[in-house]
Amino acid sequence: MAASAIPRPATSLPAECLPTITEIGFTADERDVRYGVATRNACPYALVNAAVTVRVLGADGRRLAGEDIDLPDLTVLLPGQELAGAGYFQLDDAVRVGTVEAVFTGGEPAPADAFAAWPRTVRVADLTVSTPDSHGRSAVTGRIVTEPAGAALCSPAASLILRDRAGKIIYGRPALIRGDRVSVDLAVPEAADPARTEIAVAQGQDALRANPVPVAACAV
Repeated sequence: MAASAIPRPATSLPAECLPTITEIGFTADERDVRYGVATRNACPYALVNAAVTVRVLGADGRRLAGEDIDLPDLTVLLPGQELAGAGYFQLDDAVRVGTVEAVFTGGEPAPADAFAAWPRTVRVADLTVSTPDSHGRSAVTGRIVTEPAGAALCSPAASLILRDRAGKIIYGRPALIRGDRVSVDLAVPEAADPARTEIAVAQGQDALRANPVPVAACAV
């Protein structure tokens, strides 16, 4: 059977093709809300310049005032890709948080073959969580592995995702990449299951300019 051609996108992304947030979880500490999201792009196109809108709601369901310090770094999502990201919202006042909501609100479609030079897979192996130090902080470290091995990454961004013993996301935090090493220092929430620690690696550049697809794919 002949391979089907990759659909050529229109100038704007159909609403039904926006990626979805499949899971979200958070930990609130005083004014700091750290959260993680899991996403899926079921669209037959890639999405570049992905825009995510986040709302933090109080126990009464009302939107809480504050500032997005870090939004999930999900600039490019390939067709069929599942990817996690981390964010940080700082409340104006220390109040009880009821829930965190997130939704994709925009992006630009792009043909999947524009990203053919990217590695087929990217994962973080050899994850370790150190014993807490005297300040209660642990170091989470890992090693980026690509297929094919040694493939160049396009503007990578790493996100630490922590889950509880039931497998639910409870925390997210950006991680630092140096070469093929990833690390992040934090006070691990008590509810986290160290065995379920994961670090996701996203790729792609913001391309808010003319000819955005090659820029997003690091092809120029």
